[in-house]
Amino acid sequence: MMRSRLAVSLVLALACATSASAQTRTREQWVAMARGGFAVPAGETPYGLLVEMNALLGSRDPVLRDEVAYSAAAAWILRKHLVRPDDLRRLLSLWSANLDDGLGRSGDDRVLKRSFSALCLSLVAANDVATRFLTADEVEAFTAKLLDYFARERDTRGFVPRRGWIHSVAHTADALKFLARGPRWTPSQSARLLDAFAQKLDAVDTVFVWGEPERLGAALHAAVRRADADPAAFEAWTTRWVERHTALWAGGPAVDPARFAVVENAKQTLRALAALLAMEAAPTPTGEAARRAALAALARMR
Repeated sequence: MMRSRLAVSLVLALACATSASAQTRTREQWVAMARGGFAVPAGETPYGLLVEMNALLGSRDPVLRDEVAYSAAAAWILRKHLVRPDDLRRLLSLWSANLDDGLGRSGDDRVLKRSFSALCLSLVAANDVATRFLTADEVEAFTAKLLDYFARERDTRGFVPRRGWIHSVAHTADALKFLARGPRWTPSQSARLLDAFAQKLDAVDTVFVWGEPERLGAALHAAVRRADADPAAFEAWTTRWVERHTALWAGGPAVDPARFAVVENAKQTLRALAALLAMEAAPTPTGEAARRAALAALARMR
């Protein structure tokens, strides 16, 4: 039932996208809309405009991609609350489908559409935290899609001159963060999140330099502080990185650069998480347990 519902939504979204393709606007018109505070033109709807902007998510122009398409979605979905739940479901289907465009490749511009679709999906997830419009089945399908994309995305570049932000790791972490804050997130999904983050950290052989650990730490923070979080599972997760650290330095100063990157990225993620947990005004018991586990692991990785 859930799959058929999403399939119908995707068909409708793609139909709208085909119709919208005839409404070509110039760059100047899009930028003017952004500078005008994203006022919706007479006779149009936020949903219709977002479908039309779908192509902009893959634009090589960072202004069109970030300041127009993503910023319009943020304005209409979160700040102005102008997109209805049924239309949000259609956007969820449309943007989720974008995640498959060129997936598995690295170094080309198709990653822009994938990554900024993940960022737009974070807005849908954030809206659900506030309004609870998604069902448990929809949250599960949403989570599974993001985790599958996260595992299969090979392009982990952060910022590229003339292209601007790519940031697939950070953008996907943002979406998972809001899902983990939601009322229908489950312990099983937390376990899969830990596993997905471990696999991603193990797979990246360069040190993150564009703030990715902060975004990963924020997603972990949302999951480990929940009342239904499993402190033992998180402690076991931190042990994984202590073991990687021990193995890295077992041979003295002649380290493997790829293995160094794995350990460094994990340490930076744990530091970001520990800082977020320490800054809480109202810590939770599970969050406190996670903070202690993160600090203990970091102490062993000095």
